[in-house]
Amino acid sequence: MPKAKPKGPQHPTSTQPVPIDEPTAAEARIAQRLLDARQERPKPPCLTFTREENALEIGFEGLDARRAMLQMHGVTGLANVDAVNMLIDQLACLNASDFEKHKTSNVNSAIAMMDELKPTDGQEAMLAAQMVAVHVASMQCFSRALLDGQTFAGRELNLKHGAKLSRIYAQQVEALDKHRRKGQQTVVVEHVHVNDGGQAIVGNVSAGRGGIGKK
Repeated sequence: MPKAKPKGPQHPTSTQPVPIDEPTAAEARIAQRLLDARQERPKPPCLTFTREENALEIGFEGLDARRAMLQMHGVTGLANVDAVNMLIDQLACLNASDFEKHKTSNVNSAIAMMDELKPTDGQEAMLAAQMVAVHVASMQCFSRALLDGQTFAGRELNLKHGAKLSRIYAQQVEALDKHRRKGQQTVVVEHVHVNDGGQAIVGNVSAGRGGIGKK
């Protein structure tokens, strides 16, 4: 009687080590860029949730609480510890308002996304948190629109809201960029036309009491 073939994936039984391919030049550059980024800005701490009766206690995985909070100050750019705790609570509620449904991975992913924006003060921290929230909401809308069996009306409504949130996100990116430039505006002159008998001015031009002059 033939033996039944085992089900599931078959794993090699050889004890020889699996050869590791050398990274390509492009992969090596990516690895170096990631290493440099982590040296400049360490990875955010991982949060943990402990549920006790009607309370949710937030802790940090493998780190002393004081050290972890220092890292969270670095991630958020906030100076006030109460502001940091408030922001953590708000990010924790992005995927579930009921603490019984909180997922640690979702909260840590939201913090990691915020860290990618590198906020440096309170305004940037709040705007970065809102950008993460808008991104999550828009992706949820697009995901619902693409569900199997979704009605035409449901697909249209979710695509409409997703597109609206995407436009809000673009405005937030512009606002963050403007804040970081401190309102400075740059004017780029692409073409200079000099007519016969005219003279082109090269350098910074300022208008004073005596009219326009060259610095």
